[in-house]
Amino acid sequence: MGSLAEATQLCVTDTGVSVALDPSWEGWGPAGGYLASIALRAAANVVPEGHRPVTLQAQFLSRAERGEARVNASVSKPGSASLVNVAMSQSDRSFFQAQIRTTSRTTGPRNHRLVMPEVPAPERLIGLEDHFSSAGRSLVTFWSKLDCRPVEFRAPGGKPARTDRLQRWYKFRDEPHPVSPFDHAARAAILIDANVWAAHWRMMDSEPDYSGPSLDLTLWFHDVSRYTDWLLLDAVSPTAADAIVHGTSSLWTADGGLVATGGGNCLVVPFASSAIRSGASETSSSPATDQK
Repeated sequence: MGSLAEATQLCVTDTGVSVALDPSWEGWGPAGGYLASIALRAAANVVPEGHRPVTLQAQFLSRAERGEARVNASVSKPGSASLVNVAMSQSDRSFFQAQIRTTSRTTGPRNHRLVMPEVPAPERLIGLEDHFSSAGRSLVTFWSKLDCRPVEFRAPGGKPARTDRLQRWYKFRDEPHPVSPFDHAARAAILIDANVWAAHWRMMDSEPDYSGPSLDLTLWFHDVSRYTDWLLLDAVSPTAADAIVHGTSSLWTADGGLVATGGGNCLVVPFASSAIRSGASETSSSPATDQK
């Protein structure tokens, strides 16, 4: 079970590009943010040196299975502001596609009106694993890769939350220092995707009788050059209706730098008809729930 850097390593041969999907980055299946991280790695390989990611728009087409996957990245608009199309498939079945904007430009206005929320430092908070262990429960594999410190922990049916915002500190375990803006952006993809469902789940009055696999993910990268070990995620799920759960997030460095904003939609699939439990979901899966 490798680090994110190892788990997104691409294999380039004469016949194309592939990746071995790492089971340690699974929730209900390969995490949506993990697939987006692979796409960012693929985009970095085809854009000119000095580019950084600006926007990612991803769509999860079907469930990815463990094992090797083909990765195709092509530049549809070259230049100082490029557009890259990335597609992933297994056995000629497409399960993921994304459009990634990159640029080498740096000049322009600098306005920073958003301010990081004031929350306790991570050292003062209890880890997510400890919260669940105290309740006699465990987490899906994905969460073992992260040291997660909730500002306020609430499980469905527990004491009502003080606010509708899900705020958590995250640190990636056993990860090398990110060496490029694409590496840092990959971490943002992991965290923002994972917490669409978590923000919804946190506010429920009882355990859900449905799952919420990811349908899509949109990210805007603001500063992927700054790095701190701990990252603060501030998420909310403001609406759920007509079989869709929606959530948005902002991600901050420990010293107040805004790394990225974004969000996505999850599809409500009742457990009675859900293929996720039998391993044959029709949609790509995100690990977004805290529960096992």
